[in-house]
Amino acid sequence: MLIKVPMAMWRTGLTLAALAAGLLGLGRLTPGPPNLRVPAQGESQPIQAVSGAASAVGHEYRQDDFPAIAVSPDGSVWVAWLSFDGQRDDIGLRQFRGGRWGNLQWVPATSGDSWAPQLGIDSRNQVWVVWAEQREGNWDVFARPYDPATHQWGSLQRLSDHALPDTNPCLASDGTGQLVVAWQGFRGRFSQIFVSRLVEGRWTPALQLTNAPANHWNPAVAVGADGTTWVAYDSYRSGSYDVFVQCLRGGAPEGPPIAVATTPLFEARPSVAVDTVGRLWVAWESGPPHWGKDQGYVTRQRYVDRPEGSGAPLAGQREPQIACWRNGRWEAPVQPLREAFPQRAVYRPQVISDGQGSVWVIAKPRIDVKVADGARGYWEYWITRYEGERWRAAEPLPSSKGRLSSKASAATDSQGDLWVAWETDNRREGFYHRPIRQQVYAMRLAKPARTEQLRLKPLELHAQAPPPAHPNEDEDVARLRSYVAEVRGRKLRIVRGDFHRHTELSWDGGGRNDGSLEDFYRYMLDAANMDFGASTDHQGGAWPYWWWYSQKMADMYHVPGVFVPFFGYERSVIFPHGHRNVFFVNRAEARVTPFHLRTGVKNFLLPLGPQGDEPGVGTGDVVENDTKLLYETLRGKDAVVIPHTSATRMGTDWRDNDPYLEPVVEIFQGCRTNYERVDAPLAAHPDRDAAHIKRAGYFPQGMVSNAWAKGYKLGIIASSDHGSTHLSYAMVYTDDFSRKGILAAIRQRHTYGATDNILLDVRMGQYFMGDEFRLERPEPLRVKITGTREIARVVVIKDNGVVYSTEPRTRQVEFTFRDTGDVQGRHFYYVRVEQVDGMLAWSSPFFVNYSK
Repeated sequence: MLIKVPMAMWRTGLTLAALAAGLLGLGRLTPGPPNLRVPAQGESQPIQAVSGAASAVGHEYRQDDFPAIAVSPDGSVWVAWLSFDGQRDDIGLRQFRGGRWGNLQWVPATSGDSWAPQLGIDSRNQVWVVWAEQREGNWDVFARPYDPATHQWGSLQRLSDHALPDTNPCLASDGTGQLVVAWQGFRGRFSQIFVSRLVEGRWTPALQLTNAPANHWNPAVAVGADGTTWVAYDSYRSGSYDVFVQCLRGGAPEGPPIAVATTPLFEARPSVAVDTVGRLWVAWESGPPHWGKDQGYVTRQRYVDRPEGSGAPLAGQREPQIACWRNGRWEAPVQPLREAFPQRAVYRPQVISDGQGSVWVIAKPRIDVKVADGARGYWEYWITRYEGERWRAAEPLPSSKGRLSSKASAATDSQGDLWVAWETDNRREGFYHRPIRQQVYAMRLAKPARTEQLRLKPLELHAQAPPPAHPNEDEDVARLRSYVAEVRGRKLRIVRGDFHRHTELSWDGGGRNDGSLEDFYRYMLDAANMDFGASTDHQGGAWPYWWWYSQKMADMYHVPGVFVPFFGYERSVIFPHGHRNVFFVNRAEARVTPFHLRTGVKNFLLPLGPQGDEPGVGTGDVVENDTKLLYETLRGKDAVVIPHTSATRMGTDWRDNDPYLEPVVEIFQGCRTNYERVDAPLAAHPDRDAAHIKRAGYFPQGMVSNAWAKGYKLGIIASSDHGSTHLSYAMVYTDDFSRKGILAAIRQRHTYGATDNILLDVRMGQYFMGDEFRLERPEPLRVKITGTREIARVVVIKDNGVVYSTEPRTRQVEFTFRDTGDVQGRHFYYVRVEQVDGMLAWSSPFFVNYSK
């Protein structure tokens, strides 16, 4: 049942209880204790702040996501969505006609790995579904029509066939049957924007709209009544995200792209609409400058030399922005859009024509909720409308709490009513970071009263950015990528990565500062310009659908020769067992190992509490051999395990190690400190870092020096963890730039860790850092370094003691050291580099067995 409610009732602010009792015939609803009930399919849910009713329209029990909605000329409303059954994706389709929702249909012959379905209605009243899917290891864009008159599906049409990923389609119609789709496709190193039109039932060959040597993201498309097409996107071509729009007439670009927002701020994820008088509207989200650049614990504490404001986290503060293109110039509403929302952080504004000469905006504010052990929260869809000279106070859509990386879909029918579809994961009060059930909703809002003439003013966008921390970053990265180390006949190159990043899918931070899963890939490809990495959310998101979503994105952004994502997650068992990140080469083998809980764990007794049956983040309530059971689970798989934060409450006393599965350690993370040894640079000090230690704990027995002293053969990497960006690098030498090749090099410990793009090459005779070998007598240790700033100090450490030190005060350093001390038995050697700005690098140790 779906009820149409006049906008006048919206303005009265009817409560949930009044709306339910008066319109749906339900008893008065009063708040009750948190529970896990989710609405049944087709059950109407009255809107709490916006008057209207919403229906769950997806599948009865699957996880439904990424809806799209379209209205046909005959008045039918169609909704498509992505539907996960536990093993694969399908695309569902449902029609609303004659006052009720029809039966479920499936788009035929999809691959099971699909993405972002879009909907449009052509001039023959055929329903077109457009989506991206992975076939034979590559992502492309596909389309298929359904004819409701003959009840037949048409043939599958492939819109892209390039060997690199094509994804993120967006479809628009002018309301008379002209359909245009835009998408994002990688060509060479960068992603570009493409467009195709439906002409006489066939899609035209892809037209490339962008060609700048930079990544272009998130195309949005709108078609005016005169057939003019507008494609908006954001681009990283200036070193920060900017918003542009391209005009097309007759299927061809008209003039160069038009700049919308090109300040030093983060300006991204545009949406577009053409109103009833032909004006173009563009909405986007805006954030602080230097997005994804240097920030973390050591920058906040001023332990390293970085300008104030030299980095901003991937999430945090966001403002919704909107502009109107009229008479060849950009204008804006006289009241800023941000004033419609009470929240500080408002993401993903979507602009929609209201059919009355103005626009709606649907956006996703972050709602923070303070709880006893910190703060949790969620994103929720809120809606507003521009009414002459002011925005209506935004109000939430019902049952719309969820994660960040999703967006609503909306369309206006011939009567001027607004139809909206969105998703929710039904998270509940008590533990707002825990998803319960993914569902898709749809609703109708009656058309508003005609708006007075809109008041607009010239658009003014001004911003200043602090000086960059890395004015020569491009050159530093190019130096690393071009460097070749010849080792025993192999030509090894450096690939740079980050193996410890969180997103909205981690239940502890919930994405508040870490951002969305898409933000992770934007960061890796653009702000950090990495070569490989993994999103390592706790327990893979601690929900099968989120683990699937994470793995799918790792395939979607796998760009051979450019960026290699891994299938990974964090498994967090507190001291003395230790947090570990787990990585897989093969998606088919990738599995989240559950915590092996001991008996009698209070938080998970029946009846269940707000976290459910098992920990979503971490625990210490495990059996004594939990880590050994993890190793047992992973043996025989192409996987590695990497311990981290070893000298904190999240660390270990080094009771466990598997030399094959656990070949390296994350010695430093930008979120916190250095775990090399208690007196090392950037290590936590009990007095200086007392507040940090109170939060994270301090267990010096977890320092990596103690693992080496026990005889563990651990190489070194660095990676980020929560909240930090651009301060942690896992450097890997390999001649095989693939998942398999990178993990093989990590097993060989041909790695080093760094807090900046420092080049480090350390050898002993014919051997490379990380190697284990036998010698009869000491061989010279040869060290080669190129810093990003002058090198203040380099030390050679043998068996946890400094045996050589130099203070060159130059950017390029080369020297040779030969051990003249005791060389009987087993020894290990490594090099630590310290720059004048406080940045560090560590080589993996050599493990040398001297003959007696």
